[in-house]
Amino acid sequence: MSSSAPTTPAPTQSRLQRSWDATVRYLLRSRLHRIFSGKLLIITVVGRKTGREYANPVGYASSEGDLLVGTAAGWRRNLRDGEPVRVTLRGKEIRADWEVITDEEPIVELYRIILEQNPVHGRFAGISLDADGGVNRAELRAALARGTAVVRLHPRDASR
Repeated sequence: MSSSAPTTPAPTQSRLQRSWDATVRYLLRSRLHRIFSGKLLIITVVGRKTGREYANPVGYASSEGDLLVGTAAGWRRNLRDGEPVRVTLRGKEIRADWEVITDEEPIVELYRIILEQNPVHGRFAGISLDADGGVNRAELRAALARGTAVVRLHPRDASR
């Protein structure tokens, strides 16, 4: 007779993640946004099939006026060519043009910037910096194979 362990942690994790995301969204939109605004923003996309808005709290890094978001999440498939996205950054809503980058060579430098500014992101992405400060290429390739990309946001509002 064999016994198997219950396989229901995914819904619990999903509920936990949804609760956490809701709390972070609330804080990022409130006067208390400064607690998280240095590392997190909200990117709002519209579902291609549903037309429903999805507000996603994501980690980011700044680079030369742009915002870099490393992600393997599915929300980026709802980005529409030629349409800016809404971003809540430091308590203010702005519009940003975007590009999704999936090629290894440009991502190496972008991920170095992301990991230097937001090291916690590396634990989620499974990507780290080597002792010399460069991105671990093997980990990066594995993450790219899992669907990781960098979304570069170009804010339209220069007064960020």
